[in-house]
Amino acid sequence: MKQFIIMLAIAFIAGCSFQTLPKNGQQVEIKNAERIYTKSGAISATAPNNFPKVPFLGYTRFDYDLIDFDRHLPNMMSEDVKITVSIPDRLKESTEKFLIKDFDFEKWGKEILSRPDIVANMKERGVNYSKKYVDYIGGFRCGTDVESSNLALGVGSKRYYTVCGYYDTAGAKKRIDIFYNYTYTHSGTKYDSDTKSSSVTPEAMQNQFKQDMKAIFDSLIIHDMDRERMAKEGLLHDKKYEIQEW
Repeated sequence: MKQFIIMLAIAFIAGCSFQTLPKNGQQVEIKNAERIYTKSGAISATAPNNFPKVPFLGYTRFDYDLIDFDRHLPNMMSEDVKITVSIPDRLKESTEKFLIKDFDFEKWGKEILSRPDIVANMKERGVNYSKKYVDYIGGFRCGTDVESSNLALGVGSKRYYTVCGYYDTAGAKKRIDIFYNYTYTHSGTKYDSDTKSSSVTPEAMQNQFKQDMKAIFDSLIIHDMDRERMAKEGLLHDKKYEIQEW
C-alpha cells in the first residue's frame, strides 16, 4: 500500500510537469551558459552548470513567450522553472499591483491567506506551509507565493509562484509569471528511475534548489523594459534576488 501511494504521487508529479506541454519549440542542454530567449526576444536567461553530468534542459516555445529549465538530479530531486511574459487582459487588475510603488504586498498576502475559502482549499490540497512575500528579480519588486506539501510517504514538494509587472518600450504594461518547484524523496523512498534512495537531507536539497534559482534569476534580462520610465516612477531597485529562509 505504501509503495502504491508513493508511485501514485510520483505519477501525479510527472503528469503535472511543465514538460508535458506540447513540444512546439526547441530544447537544448545548458552546458556553456547558453542564453535562452523567448519567442519575441522580450526576456532571456540561462541556468547554472553546477552538475556537469546532469545539465539543465532549456526549452522555449514558438507560439508564445516561454522559457523553461528543468532537470532531474539522480537520487536527489527534480527541479523545474517556467518563466512567461505577456500583455495581460483578464489579469490586468492583478498586474496593476506590481506597478504601484508603495503597494503593500505582504499585508495583502496575509489578508488573502486568512480567508476561510483559501484556508480550506490549502487543507484539501495537503499544503502544510504557505507564505506570500516580496522578492526582487531583474531590478524590480515582485510578489511571491510559496507552498510546501508532503505528497505521500517519503515524497515532498515545494512550489513557488512569482509575479512581476513592468512597462515595455512601447508603453504597454507587461506581466512576468515565474513558476518554480522541486520535488524530492526522503526516508528511504526513491524514484522509479533512480538506483537508490537519496542520502542528501531535505534541507540540503532545498538549499541546492534555492542556489540554482538564484543563478537563473540573476541571469534574467528584460530586453524590452522601459528603464527610464520604470526609474522615474520608482519601480526600479538596485537589488538582486536574495535567498529566503523559507
